[in-house]
Amino acid sequence: MIIIKASSNQRKGVALITCLVLMALSSALLVSVVVQELSTRKKFEQINLETKVQNLAMSAQEIALSFLLEDAVAKIPLTMTPIPGSKVSLKVQETSKSFYTIEIDAEYTPQDKKPVRSALSGSFLIKTQDGKRVAQSVGK
Repeated sequence: MIIIKASSNQRKGVALITCLVLMALSSALLVSVVVQELSTRKKFEQINLETKVQNLAMSAQEIALSFLLEDAVAKIPLTMTPIPGSKVSLKVQETSKSFYTIEIDAEYTPQDKKPVRSALSGSFLIKTQDGKRVAQSVGK
């Protein structure tokens, strides 16, 4: 029976190849984690922008309602720019006595990005309750 012993250099070569394979696998795993993180970050940034625009639209609706409650329909602004890069359009129509429809179009354009838009509409009844004017949502 003949026994062949591996030399020290052969063992070092096998260890080196094993280390290189492990490093390549680790690098591939790291790259996939970084790509996934960047994708997740972009999604959260888009959600944040959409939420900001929806908040702009809801704020504009509250402003229009406050003018309606003060019986100052003529003073409701047609457009507003509450924050830089934003544009909010308001349209208020009296559909029948004390019934109003409010339509809001909000747009926000962050620096070097596409504009994000949101639309909001609602119907409200303005009535007097306990000596105060109140708004009651009656649709959308």
